[in-house]
Amino acid sequence: MRDPKIPSSHTNRLVRTAFGWYALTREQSDLGPFPSKQEASEALSRHIHVYKGVNTRNDRDGKPHSGISLHDSANCQKSNCALCAEAYILRQGMIAS
Repeated sequence: MRDPKIPSSHTNRLVRTAFGWYALTREQSDLGPFPSKQEASEALSRHIHVYKGVNTRNDRDGKPHSGISLHDSANCQKSNCALCAEAYILRQGMIAS
């Protein structure tokens, strides 16, 4: 069940890790961690408002990005990456089964 306070456009950009909630961005640093999904969503809304139209995601041919992408945490260039944090937790076996 989706939280009615969180826009559906944020659903795939919010990541829960053992450190807390992150909001994925196109910039050098993801937002977070936050103690709640709601706080991560609010931070993402503010971020989108500030950066709207500044960053576009294009592929190598200059065409807009579409489809899926895989995350390579070994070569990630972000300084604060939610997907790398999640991968670290999984590698360390820090998630209780």
